Amino acid sequence: MLTTREKLWTAMRGLKRFTVPELAHAAGVDSIRYNLRDYILGLVRAEILGVERPAGRPGECSVYVLSRDLGVDAPRVRRDGSMPRESAQSRMWKSMKILRVFSVRDLVVHAALPDAPIAPGAALRYCQWLARGGYLTPLPREKGDVARYRFIRDTGAKAPQILSVKQLLDANTGKIMAGQSMQEALDESEASA
Repeated sequence: MLTTREKLWTAMRGLKRFTVPELAHAAGVDSIRYNLRDYILGLVRAEILGVERPAGRPGECSVYVLSRDLGVDAPRVRRDGSMPRESAQSRMWKSMKILRVFSVRDLVVHAALPDAPIAPGAALRYCQWLARGGYLTPLPREKGDVARYRFIRDTGAKAPQILSVKQLLDANTGKIMAGQSMQEALDESEASA
């Protein structure tokens, strides 16, 4: 399952030269519900897209050109053209795939950046969700040992995400791998209101 941003990027790579309405049509994205212009503006400011012909008269569309194809992964850009750092979950996913067997502390050390540390509690929570989803298996431990996990399921480059409805989504397959049913999420939401 592709995100809207990924659909747009795939269409941009295919079209190479486009207007906003052409892009929306090619990507199958509702340009009213999703603000394409902010994403395009960020890509222009990051010099990933160029403006071949700016809109002149009212009702005329600017023509954009893909000037730097960064590959299949859709670039994440802010409106000002800056690129946010990779998420903690993404960094942990990559580290797990390299380490294969690790403790939460190992994961925190390997996935943290100097200016973007990862809290041990967040790493533990992510490991627990991935274990529930069948990506990790907890290893047996002896008294006094730290909990360790073995990486057992690699479905691709994108890190599985913990959704706000307490579900684990594998972005590679588009499947929910573990978590609450929609009914449970609705019931919990209603109970806390």
